[in-house]
Amino acid sequence: MTAAGGFVDPLDPPAVEQVLATSVRGLGLERTLANLASVPGLGQRAARGGGLFRAAEPALVWCGDRVLRFDQHGQGVLDHVVGGIILASDPVAPPAVPGVLASLVVRAVQATGGADDVAVLLTALRDALGAGS
Repeated sequence: MTAAGGFVDPLDPPAVEQVLATSVRGLGLERTLANLASVPGLGQRAARGGGLFRAAEPALVWCGDRVLRFDQHGQGVLDHVVGGIILASDPVAPPAVPGVLASLVVRAVQATGGADDVAVLLTALRDALGAGS
């Protein structure tokens, strides 16, 4: 659950999921995604409403060939993308969103080695929101 010194281990999917679940409940999806913007190797784009001559764009979080996109109601879809082509799309029920986000965070940490920075981010979220120890 925690690494030495009480930090959240960013390579422990259940620990990351617990923090993100508490963050989604406490801060909402949009603010949780904004906090994840600082995770090295994890891309994210906030949702943007449509307007005159402009289509609405969903919120996106991605790492490698996995893209999690959300509609305006928070319903998620996990896409497997290769060469810009979506090979598979799986709906993600709202209760499963923190687990999918956690898998993307763990994947990004494994790919970039940014474990220390992500541990600090997750620990700060946990402590600020009272997600346990």
